[in-house]
Amino acid sequence: MGENAQKIGKKLELLGVDLLGMFNWTKKMSDKEIKCARSTHKNAEGKPKQTHGVDLYMEYRDPYIGGVQGVFIECKNRVWSKINKKEIETWVNEEINLIDCARNNSDLQEFYAEGADKNCALLLINCNDGKFSQSKFDEYLANIQIPNKRNPYKIFIAGNNMIERWDAIGRMIKESYQESLSVLYPSINNSQPISEKYWSINHLFSKYIFCETKEQVAVGRNGDTHINRILVIFFFDKIGAESFQYMWSMCRAFQYENQYDGFDICFWTETKEENDYINENFLSILSNYDDGKISRDIIKSINIKFLLNRKLNAVDNR
Repeated sequence: MGENAQKIGKKLELLGVDLLGMFNWTKKMSDKEIKCARSTHKNAEGKPKQTHGVDLYMEYRDPYIGGVQGVFIECKNRVWSKINKKEIETWVNEEINLIDCARNNSDLQEFYAEGADKNCALLLINCNDGKFSQSKFDEYLANIQIPNKRNPYKIFIAGNNMIERWDAIGRMIKESYQESLSVLYPSINNSQPISEKYWSINHLFSKYIFCETKEQVAVGRNGDTHINRILVIFFFDKIGAESFQYMWSMCRAFQYENQYDGFDICFWTETKEENDYINENFLSILSNYDDGKISRDIIKSINIKFLLNRKLNAVDNR
């Protein structure tokens, strides 16, 4: 069982490299062991920690920080009964301790980009027996206790549902957009709005992810072509009129509404009923938004798509 769990854990690590690689993160190192440099770090028995293990470390360029963001990635593969608040707290503290020792470790400096921010970790938790409960997982996360740090660290936690969403985004990129898709970084605190090939970790945990692509279309009968700009929105919020309207209010706030020739809205759904609700109501809800001030041309240019949710059957997935 131990050997089998190790193999599955390795597959999870490879999945992390593959998935995050699709978002243009670069693998810099994996399976490294370093000496613990802090006497305050303890193991499970309360004794001084001797070493830390780096499962995986990746980097990407983040325009918002003006440089490279480094992310330490830890992969946990467990049956559902072994995933609980106490275990998650332990894993988070292990990541905090790892960052303490790894960011300035002399043996690892060759793997870090110059000036990289190394205060970030991603914990991938995979339930391998099919019993994963998102509501219970959210409850665990809401109640874990995290120690205060003088210099705050960023710890992101992804369970099965989040990993499945990333997989669905990656599949749609491969099938529908290939290399043409860029993710948008809207203006925040007077920053310049830009598009990049690099997806930030904040994008991956967002309910709405705004991207853009270009497509060449024929114009007239003389073989002339025109390049259409398409706004692509990955939608992970609750399915309903309020969230549809909120999504479009962000399009206006970011001044996307009149910049694009078409709109692909890519929905993540959990049930066939959600799919049906979108098909039957989404366009009419937007048509009536803000007293009908969205033009008919824009409504006609909206294309509804569904991300592949492997918990739904082929018919429900379209």
